[in-house]
Amino acid sequence: MLYALGAFSGGLALYVKDGVLSYEYNLFEIQRTKIAARDKLPGGKVKIEVETTYVERRPAGPLKVVLTVNGEEVASGVVPVSAPLGFTANDALDFGIDLGSPVGIEYYDKAPFTFNGKITQAQVQYTK
Repeated sequence: MLYALGAFSGGLALYVKDGVLSYEYNLFEIQRTKIAARDKLPGGKVKIEVETTYVERRPAGPLKVVLTVNGEEVASGVVPVSAPLGFTANDALDFGIDLGSPVGIEYYDKAPFTFNGKITQAQVQYTK
């Protein structure tokens, strides 16, 4: 697990499973969108970025998600419907582990799915 926000009832997660960078957007268990890289991550230190932008700026509007590794796009996709208000306040934003109920089905049986690498920096930037 690189980061998880929310829980099984709704949230989003970025994780590495079997060497592949993956992102899951869980819209309150109604709809799950998974975006995964085509190839495994390279060995050693890497810079991973996730850019999320509205395709249509409206409540519950679709989101475009782009995953990059060392400046190169490795995956992208569209979340058809976004959470109109936000995810649960009962679960936190976790880095390196998913301490609450797992956001994603793919790693549910491995919870809390601790990351075995080293996260040296995390930055969240909100832009309009």
